[in-house]
Amino acid sequence: MMKKAMIWGISLAFMITGVRAQSLDDAKKAMDAEQFAKAKGMLETLVKNQSKEGDNYFYLGLVYLHNEHLDSALAIFDQGLVADSKNKLNIVGQGIVELYKGNESAASAKFSEATERLKRRDYLELYHIGRANIDAETPNYQKAVEYLNQAKEKNQKDPLIPLALGDAYFGLKNASMAYKNYRDASTLDNTLTRARVQMQVITRGSHAWQEAIDGLKKIASEVPDYAPTYRELAETYHGWARTATDIEDYNARNKEAVEYYKQYMDKTDYSVDSRIRYADFLVYAKDYDELQVQAAELAQLEDVNPKILRYLGYSAYEKEQYQESKEALDRMFTRMEPERIIQLDYLHLGMADLKLASNGDTNEALFNEGIAQLKKAVAADSSIADDLHDVGLELFTGKKFINASKVFEIAASTPTSRNFIYDNFFLGYSLYYAVATTPVAERGEEELALLHQADTAFGVVIDKAPTTQDAYLFRGNVSNLLDDPENPKGSAEPYFLKYIEMVKEKGDAEVQKNKVRLVDAYSTIAVVSVKRGEYQKGRELISEVLKLDPENTWAKSTLRYLEQETAASPDTTGQQ
Repeated sequence: MMKKAMIWGISLAFMITGVRAQSLDDAKKAMDAEQFAKAKGMLETLVKNQSKEGDNYFYLGLVYLHNEHLDSALAIFDQGLVADSKNKLNIVGQGIVELYKGNESAASAKFSEATERLKRRDYLELYHIGRANIDAETPNYQKAVEYLNQAKEKNQKDPLIPLALGDAYFGLKNASMAYKNYRDASTLDNTLTRARVQMQVITRGSHAWQEAIDGLKKIASEVPDYAPTYRELAETYHGWARTATDIEDYNARNKEAVEYYKQYMDKTDYSVDSRIRYADFLVYAKDYDELQVQAAELAQLEDVNPKILRYLGYSAYEKEQYQESKEALDRMFTRMEPERIIQLDYLHLGMADLKLASNGDTNEALFNEGIAQLKKAVAADSSIADDLHDVGLELFTGKKFINASKVFEIAASTPTSRNFIYDNFFLGYSLYYAVATTPVAERGEEELALLHQADTAFGVVIDKAPTTQDAYLFRGNVSNLLDDPENPKGSAEPYFLKYIEMVKEKGDAEVQKNKVRLVDAYSTIAVVSVKRGEYQKGRELISEVLKLDPENTWAKSTLRYLEQETAASPDTTGQQ
């Protein structure tokens, strides 16, 4: 798959007189204006009427490439070679298809075949190879610069070469060289609107959002029919929306983005491919109302493109129509090529599964399917883990502790997640409560494994954020459950004591705030101490409980018991 904004443009090599040249030039102008349906119609007519002209096939293949129909593009390039075997552009086209499929060695072989023994003035092969390296899904900007500089050595006057060099340098994050090349392209052809637009894209790249918007609006006022300007306005407003600090600004800017994209559509065409690109934009702009409308209409027009099922699934999920979302996405997964599945597909299907599985009594099998999809989403894009905390928290609040832990575990296993420490804490928290709320008689090896997992999670929190006092408290609780109840080793004590120390260091207000937890901590250590025969230690700990809670019934009765035991059997060692 290639990037969406492929820019092939118009070469000065074709600015010659004659009916054929003018007709091909018109088609290429339509491509530059991103009117691909219009260009496709022109080029199909040219292929039919001038079937021996290889260039016609090549540019028709580029239209198919833009619309991500790689196999159709390859078929056109193959036909072009049969029709005009001396025209090497169609060999370049074959190589571009291989490049976009990820077959770099096969692409390199085709590019070498196309560029060997080029004539002194032949440069278009080099230009289009450079352009392809920019527009590939995984761009190679440095290689693009190398090919484009070779093309420039052969032709100093074609503005598309510096235009493409500008794109390559922009990809290399060399804004000054990118701007210089865009300016050179505009100097060579002052009607080349795209060069002016790209200079505003550089401005946008520095997050000068309003300046870029003002510049693009100026271009739109001067060249109102040039559609890509409106697409870049849409992209700029959307990028600006993502920096918003409140929801009102976010929504207002995204609304502007969608409005400009609609203008872009009005000035290009409403073909299925164009509408699919519009739907792609709506996904990133999070305009699910408009997306649902477009998806429903697209489904009526053409149900063979699985991306339409993607949009139906996404929009249904955001409308809380989880069954409809799952059905659409399940169909999409069966029909779309595996390499075209994206992380958001796994995310939405996984979330739909979780929502359906958690409605009422949990459907564990379906829930686990959802977890598997979320893991795939995070594996494809680790930043998705950032947004899973609220999902786990909702399950935790609903006292579905095991299921909550499965969600928290995903982010807790992703060190780059911004919630890494927090999710490790809640992973341990969920697992602890899952066991603590299970009757003692029903606990077995599975619960023991959960406690060990909880202990590890709290250990991560303590290691990464040692001032997290509650991590010590709950690691102590977990350690206490792991200890032998009949012959305890007291493994929880260090964690409880550290928790008590941290709370006391913060002063009386913090002590009062955590009084119940402090009582529990002291009481738990006291019980273990008594079981270990450390009666004096037990009495001291219980005294601490009574300082916090003078009316604590358990502490009073236990202290009386200890005093009776001590009186009945005095300890000559002084320990009891």
